[in-house]
Amino acid sequence: MVRVSGSGKELKRICWAIVAGLLSACTQAPEFTDAQSQPLSLSHFAGKPLLVNYFAPWCAPCLREMPRLAALAREGEIAVVAINYDPATPAELGQLAERYDIPLPLLIANETATLPFPRPTGLPTSYLLDGQGRLQHTLVGELDQLQIDALKAAARTLAN
Repeated sequence: MVRVSGSGKELKRICWAIVAGLLSACTQAPEFTDAQSQPLSLSHFAGKPLLVNYFAPWCAPCLREMPRLAALAREGEIAVVAINYDPATPAELGQLAERYDIPLPLLIANETATLPFPRPTGLPTSYLLDGQGRLQHTLVGELDQLQIDALKAAARTLAN
């Protein structure tokens, strides 16, 4: 057994601190915060297609499509989340969900997030990601039932 002097122990401690720092730097920062103030990453949805929908409470087409998006999420083929376009706090997201009866997870995009899609210039905008988080389709405007059926067909193709 080798005896480690006091300065050797300090050197070990420094080395472990460096290793821990490097490992934590490799961990991807969460892209979103949910209505319960919990961090959330796209990797949380890995393995199945994900529809990311940008909306705002002042956007009538956004609110009209919410029941269709909720029905799509309930079917289970595609996970669906909604990102509030305007700055908001988690508490405000909870109030939005209650006020407009939105059963989908509402998220805040973190400013430092690296996302596989741009911030939209028009609302509503939806992004379909595959199970690995890669952008497959961008849809601008209110989604009608025909477009949702096309999304489901695209999701089945992605799964094969």
